[in-house]
Amino acid sequence: MTATGCVAASAALALLTTSSIAVADDVLEEVFVVAKRRMPLQRAAASVTVIDQQHIERTLSDDVRDMVRYEPGISVRNDPVRFGLDSFAIRGIGGDRVVTEVDGVGAAESFNVGALADSGIVYTDVSFIQRVEVLRGPASALYGSDAIGGVVRIQTVDPSDVLENQRSFTSRVSAGYRGDTDGWSAAALNAWSAGRAQMLLGYVRRENHEAEIVGGPAPNPRDSRSDQVLAKLIVPDAPGGSIEVAVEAGRVEDQTTVNALLGTPPRFTNTTWMAGNDTAEHARISIEQALQVSSPWMDDVVWRLYARNTRTEQLTDERRRAAPPRTPPVELHRAFELKDEAIGAELIASTALRAGAWAHELIYGVEIEVGRVTEQRDGHEHNLNTGVTSSTILGETFPLRDFPITKRVEAGLYVQDEIHRQGSPWRLTPGLRVDLYRLRPREDPMYREDNPSARPVSLDEQSLTPKLAVSYQLSESATAFAQYARGFRSPPFEDVNIGLEIPLFNYRALPNPDLRPETSDGFEVGLRMRNAVWRSTVSAHYTQFDDFIESRVNLGLDPVTGVTLFQSRNVEAARIYGLELASKLDVGGLLPALAGWSLSLNAAWTHGDNTMTNQPLNSVEPLKATLTIDYDAAALWGARLATTAVAAKDRVAVTTTPLYRTGSYLLLDAFAWFELGERGQIHVGLTNLTNERCIDWIDVRGRAANDPLVAYAAHPGRSASVTAVWKF
Repeated sequence: MTATGCVAASAALALLTTSSIAVADDVLEEVFVVAKRRMPLQRAAASVTVIDQQHIERTLSDDVRDMVRYEPGISVRNDPVRFGLDSFAIRGIGGDRVVTEVDGVGAAESFNVGALADSGIVYTDVSFIQRVEVLRGPASALYGSDAIGGVVRIQTVDPSDVLENQRSFTSRVSAGYRGDTDGWSAAALNAWSAGRAQMLLGYVRRENHEAEIVGGPAPNPRDSRSDQVLAKLIVPDAPGGSIEVAVEAGRVEDQTTVNALLGTPPRFTNTTWMAGNDTAEHARISIEQALQVSSPWMDDVVWRLYARNTRTEQLTDERRRAAPPRTPPVELHRAFELKDEAIGAELIASTALRAGAWAHELIYGVEIEVGRVTEQRDGHEHNLNTGVTSSTILGETFPLRDFPITKRVEAGLYVQDEIHRQGSPWRLTPGLRVDLYRLRPREDPMYREDNPSARPVSLDEQSLTPKLAVSYQLSESATAFAQYARGFRSPPFEDVNIGLEIPLFNYRALPNPDLRPETSDGFEVGLRMRNAVWRSTVSAHYTQFDDFIESRVNLGLDPVTGVTLFQSRNVEAARIYGLELASKLDVGGLLPALAGWSLSLNAAWTHGDNTMTNQPLNSVEPLKATLTIDYDAAALWGARLATTAVAAKDRVAVTTTPLYRTGSYLLLDAFAWFELGERGQIHVGLTNLTNERCIDWIDVRGRAANDPLVAYAAHPGRSASVTAVWKF
């Protein structure tokens, strides 16, 4: 069945069921990501995906990629060769165009330069995640620059999520094993209460190895270790209102023997051995308070202060055979380091107002973040014939910076009003945000020495991003919605002031101080239905993107120097449109004989075009649908069979080099969970039951059809996992 057919069939079934079954109050789930305050999902004029802790546990998810694998239209890129997980992608838009927040604090952006340096993104361990909300589509009106593709909001565990009634201390421990990576994990969440104050201390340790590849080459040998800590203190009786302090820190280490790159032209033709030792560290601290005030314009106020720091270090050791008559055998040692530090503050206020028959639910706020990014590369070359060591590799003299030390300031002021007339089925939600973005580079001796002719520039940008949403309540169980949202993304610092040059290969990347911000205009219409046994959302979306920034575009040869020039440019205008479906049916609610059974069907079809070249947009993923069958035996045990179907990627832009195209595939996964008395649980899973060989488009898009690295992106084969949980 096509995506359109699935959507139509689901909508028809929903309308039939809603006509005869009353709405249950307990299914009116609330979400935060739409309005920066809790509101019923049924009133949200946007497509929102909610993933809770129970889903994470029962699908034995070890990371954020596992967490969203059954959510069509949402994905996480993975580099299987060395660097692992990167950013979220929503409806074909990813990278730093999607805002990711953890407890209200934005995650650091990723940066990459070449094949040996890619900072990626370090995420909160899934053992600490209580709930995730994903807002699909442009959301700059509330979340500012970089929310041009959507928002991922992660909420970590609170002490109250662990504490049991009438107990002052509860410890929740878990241990797990994962077959495809021969990996294990151990986690402990400890919560205390003292009076009304509550505390939490959590720790997670994971160790993994390389995953086997179905029908492919031997994977790169890898040893991965991660340690993460989460601490929280909540004091509800603090003067003025409840205060929450949260501290999180983590370290991830990966040691990889990079066999996949050996002998690959042109850069690694003579490479005989390569090893990577990569470390990513992150830390954040935040304090927030919910104030209760009495004012005509202010009922609830939340203020937040935070600081975060991330550091990525990637060490690469390489051996090269002699290539007479130019070079002898050598050992190369490289180091890449990126630091991203930020401090910020946010104030959110809300109030409910009445003017006659009109009701207003107003939310407004201000936020500011000051950040500093520092990057450098270092290295040396050791001649194995003479023993001489040099700080010059491939014509680059180390240490060097690819862009100057950069300070950025981002500030935003926003307001949104949900307007409703008593007795009317209509709700109108206008919103507006003003953003200021300032970029200030600082030249130091290291940058000036490597880039003597480059003069980094400052950047000042302002934006005005509106949104307008409307919803209409068709019945107690059905709501239609539509919205327009403007998206905005400031030019990234590395594109504005990059200064990369590799003389041996005659490459030079030029800065571009004239880059314009990316913008988008997004439209969405949908129907949300929800009752005691059925819930479903069907939507259609269309977004026009302008001034897309394509990083390091090949400009060809400089006629004067003969150097191949690269520069980031505003080169693309694009459009993305599609259909989405998310539905769940409680079969037992319709047929009592099948009590405990439920069905879920999710699907996403997306179409994208580069309207400047009239070619397909390569970032868009193919049609994907998931069907899950669940059984819950009165909270004693349960099981799930999950089917994932993905179409082949046929629409690919034509380039001078034919690009790889992924094929269709069908995955079957099975899970089960069992209660062990009142204190314990055990979760088991079997993934890829049919040992299907499959590759996700997001992992290989843009690679040549004959690229040998494509084979390393294949999914692991049949695998078993188990996790045990116990409360003390």
